[in-house]
Amino acid sequence: MKRVLGRASARAGVWAALAALVLWSLAPIAVMVLTSFKKSDDVFSVPARLLPSTWTLENYSTVFTDSSMPQALLNSLIIGGLVAIATLLFCFSAGYALARFRFRSARPLALFILLGQVVPLTVVLLPVYQIVSSLRLLDTTTGVAFAHLAITIPLVTWMVRNQIAAIPYELEEAVQVDGGTRLDAVTYVTLPVCAPGLAAAGMFAFLQSWHEFLFSSVMATSTASRPAPVALTQFAGEFDVDWGATMAASVVLTLPIVILFIVLQRYFTAGLTGGAVKG
Repeated sequence: MKRVLGRASARAGVWAALAALVLWSLAPIAVMVLTSFKKSDDVFSVPARLLPSTWTLENYSTVFTDSSMPQALLNSLIIGGLVAIATLLFCFSAGYALARFRFRSARPLALFILLGQVVPLTVVLLPVYQIVSSLRLLDTTTGVAFAHLAITIPLVTWMVRNQIAAIPYELEEAVQVDGGTRLDAVTYVTLPVCAPGLAAAGMFAFLQSWHEFLFSSVMATSTASRPAPVALTQFAGEFDVDWGATMAASVVLTLPIVILFIVLQRYFTAGLTGGAVKG
């Protein structure tokens, strides 16, 4: 009897901890969404109210008609797409070489690449800015995407390298024994097997680019190339902040990511767990 009560108490404690964690995680999102439907006077009401006293869509109207957020969202989509594609191309090539080609400095080189993930962004901001400036890509979506590669490539290279290392090399050798080339082995064996991992890596790169602010705020100075996180600052004036419009823009900025994660959740989970045993 005591054992049954102990198990029930432990299970109840686990569920209570999970409920508290979910509440802690979703509370800011709930406040953001509900604030986006409030009028400006309702945002600063005393005492504070969670639910709007009067529901309104004025904030969303401001976001889509009286701001540069639509153009900024388009810029973010373009930049994120470029970053995801370029990251997969570069990181698959580097990850395959580190996983398959045996040379003395392979593992130290992989660790050295991973060090780029732990370096503070402010340290590499000036060198990246000088490179983008020398390429004459400042204030362009291509320049912002190029800058974001400094954030995505280190960790994604390591992720892809572990994914490929977990695939038995005998599968590629079998293709070559049958008369295929290494390119055939990569095309018909390696790529299909590690497709979930590549999908997760591409999604990770897109997410990193989507919410990045520091590089974007420095590289993009006009609405023609400014991504959505930077465009959020236009709702803050010198003496006041339009919190309703800011929250509405934040909801609009968050919604595509939620939809993308729901659609690709299966691939994202499989990609993160793949290659965790070997490599």
